[in-house]
Amino acid sequence: MGKNTKTFLKDTGASIPVVCGPMYPGSNPELIAAVSEAGGFGVVQPLSLTSLYGHDFREGLRLIKSLTDKPFGVNFTIFGGGNKKYHDNNKKWMDISIEEGVKFFLTSLGKPTEIVKIAKKNDIKVYHDVPNKKVALAMVDCGVDGLNCINWRAGGQTGIYSAEKFMEDLKDIKIPLICAGGIGNENDYKKALEMGYSGVQLGTRFLASKECIVTKSYKNAIVNSEEKDIVWTNKIAGNNSSVIKTKDIMRGGLRTGPIINFMLRRPKLKKYARMYLMSKGLKSYSKTAFDDSVQFWQAGKGVGGIKSIESCADILKNYKI
Repeated sequence: MGKNTKTFLKDTGASIPVVCGPMYPGSNPELIAAVSEAGGFGVVQPLSLTSLYGHDFREGLRLIKSLTDKPFGVNFTIFGGGNKKYHDNNKKWMDISIEEGVKFFLTSLGKPTEIVKIAKKNDIKVYHDVPNKKVALAMVDCGVDGLNCINWRAGGQTGIYSAEKFMEDLKDIKIPLICAGGIGNENDYKKALEMGYSGVQLGTRFLASKECIVTKSYKNAIVNSEEKDIVWTNKIAGNNSSVIKTKDIMRGGLRTGPIINFMLRRPKLKKYARMYLMSKGLKSYSKTAFDDSVQFWQAGKGVGGIKSIESCADILKNYKI
């Protein structure tokens, strides 16, 4: 058992310290429910739930609750300024989550100060995605209850530091640290706990599960890929994202052009560039859930440890503490 694992399990209500990370595509209600039911902890990605899988947000949460009586969380991505509709939706989704009894928020990007205030009033735990020590310390100052440490082996939007570097940098932090990235099997999981992590976050492993609603070709690509098949592109969100190398990914190159590059280097323009890229990326990646001919496959460097498509229960039976 890692440092603060008991605290993490108490914060989530899970019996196994494994989070199903919020994903787009992925994070369909059936997957979230199956992970929580098996003892792990599912986290809802609101855009996946509503825009991709077509559920009303409240009804989607209730669908999960009809499939399991175990707890689950909701992810909120914070953008400074920008899209008013997105901010309004975030506020609405948060209010509904509170009304529906959700007790765990995973926040991403931005500064979650206001979310933490709301959460504390409603007895909700808040963990935040962090890419480095500087952001981690700032989030501790914000009052978050735990840190989701996104390392350079993660799928989707990835970090730049190793899991070992994170643990070295954050060893004096008293709140739970979650290892997010590169956990392909139970051996990777055990190594993370031995390093001192309180738990792990899995994304790619759960994409290749029976309950996840993405194409069979996507799942097979994960099973058939090795670490060398993973490349980084900044065309999805302006920072590096880990994807499986395919013709669709390589067409036009892996990096953004000069105009977007200029915007990404300017603090006042960066958020707009990222929102543009993410909006464009969501359209491409939404097709990967349902269209076998589209090969935009996000995945992490733990693919080498994933050898089969299994149920969430079968996956998690090997992740005991």
